[in-house]
Amino acid sequence: MSREFNIDYVFSFIPKMLSYLHITLFIVASSLVLGLIIGLLVALPRMYNIPFLKRVSQVYVSFFRGTPILIQLFLVYYGLPELLKLVDINSSRWDVLWFAVATYALNSGAFISEIIRSGVEAVDRGQIEAAQSVGMSGYQTFTRIIMPQALAVVVPVLSNLVIGNLKDTSLAFTIGAMEMTGKSQTLGSATQHFVETYIALSLIYLVISLILQKLFKMLENTLLRHEHRDAVQKEPEERKSFVVRYLRSPRLSKGGKGI
Repeated sequence: MSREFNIDYVFSFIPKMLSYLHITLFIVASSLVLGLIIGLLVALPRMYNIPFLKRVSQVYVSFFRGTPILIQLFLVYYGLPELLKLVDINSSRWDVLWFAVATYALNSGAFISEIIRSGVEAVDRGQIEAAQSVGMSGYQTFTRIIMPQALAVVVPVLSNLVIGNLKDTSLAFTIGAMEMTGKSQTLGSATQHFVETYIALSLIYLVISLILQKLFKMLENTLLRHEHRDAVQKEPEERKSFVVRYLRSPRLSKGGKGI
């Protein structure tokens, strides 16, 4: 049973858990980078309608989006070594952290593939055709026309994914990965102050999530700055055209009151 609540333990636990923050962030960052690569490879067959690969990518996305991350962790941790044995690869000495990274990367790849596909489809097809008509190559069209606009569309969704991954890393301790949640379990068991442990852990996750939200918001504003600038420039023109239309209205030209 947990001992009597003592707020001092909350402040003493925070630095101890923060010493494992780099492991949590490593899992998030590495799974995101690998997930971007996997997601792009999975999204391409669906965007270009490649028959067999399209079906494979759909099954992959459905599985990782439709099953709990905890089950995926166990499947990778216990199942991947068995598959590697078939090709004479011994993974018994591998750090458990790599199994966690592989799981989160595969999970992220499924979601990122949908994010990429929806972002590309959100770009007006007419802009792509216009770029090709002026002689842009496929690479130039993608980097100059498609990617900037697609990024602006997907950044809010991507930020939710990253923050979700951050919180999901708390399950990595179930396969033995010693990150912040794993450390909290050790501290709670050693001191029997579990409530203080989880309060301290919650505060850390909350602060990191708020920082990530702020960073992604800044990135979103940067990507959309041209739209904001166009809106500011367009507003006076709209007001001017409204005034012109109003002054030219029949009621005013025939001596009407107008109001």
